[in-house]
Amino acid sequence: MFQVFLVTPFFITLHPNVNKRLRKLHVYPNTFSMSRIVVNFMHGRGLIFNAEDYLKLRFEYRIVGNLIGVPVSHPRNVNQQGMPVALSAYEVKLLLGKQIITLVDKTGALQRVPSEEQSQQYGAMVEQQKQEMHMPVVEKRLEAFRKHMPRIIEGKRRKLLKSGVKEEDIHLDPEQLLDQEKERIMQERFDQMVQIPLKYPLPLEFSECSIALSAQEDVKYRVFESLWQQGGFITTGDAFGCDFLLYPGDPMCFHASHTVHVLAGGVSRKLDAKYLIRICRLSVVVNKLCVIAYVDESSDEVHFETLEWEGNVTNKGDTF
Repeated sequence: MFQVFLVTPFFITLHPNVNKRLRKLHVYPNTFSMSRIVVNFMHGRGLIFNAEDYLKLRFEYRIVGNLIGVPVSHPRNVNQQGMPVALSAYEVKLLLGKQIITLVDKTGALQRVPSEEQSQQYGAMVEQQKQEMHMPVVEKRLEAFRKHMPRIIEGKRRKLLKSGVKEEDIHLDPEQLLDQEKERIMQERFDQMVQIPLKYPLPLEFSECSIALSAQEDVKYRVFESLWQQGGFITTGDAFGCDFLLYPGDPMCFHASHTVHVLAGGVSRKLDAKYLIRICRLSVVVNKLCVIAYVDESSDEVHFETLEWEGNVTNKGDTF
């Protein structure tokens, strides 16, 4: 049995709407905001906690990332992910090179024991939250007290008369009664819920940092950058046994069209026939085109080759 590989030039065909949007962004570069997006470097990866920042990166710069959190609206749904977004090392380095983001490291500041002043500030914030939750309850009780003020005054007057106080000595001021009721209610204890902040609530010191890649990762970054400059949407290809997945449009609307395998050794690397068969058959199973990417040492340029599986061409006419 023979296997035939057709090696063809590699090119990206984007969806018409994507092409239109990219052309618009190319003609009007000033539509991008001049302020950089803050990306937090934690546990060896870049994290974005702001949804607006993530949407800007996705729709304006074609950076997909990976949602790793739990959606607030469906906290028990294991099939949906929410904020934060984890960016790969290649996405972070690309955005840093384009001066789109600022990579900051807050790990040391977050792990540091809070100072006495910070503890007092947080305590004051908690007390303010308690007061804000307590005041609506107080106002509701006072509103009911005002509604029944005539009956309350009449009841107190009768009680004073029964105790032996003369009618002309009874003076009940509604405002004074309201102040006394408010003071009494303020001293009562109510059930309260203390909000747990999802973001560090106090000013935090941090330092800018950069990201370093190994020699093999640097080759993959060169490929990632070249694909991104051609207008594609790129994600990691771990689930499909490749280095990158290439999409003709946003992955929310399109399936991946190419599986990209990066050759770390460049043109000097010897390709095993079993390796070629494996990656090509894999691309056929997932209904995608197989692309081999490498960096030519002589020209220092990134090259792409598309492999197409044609099957047993020689024995197509055989009958058994």
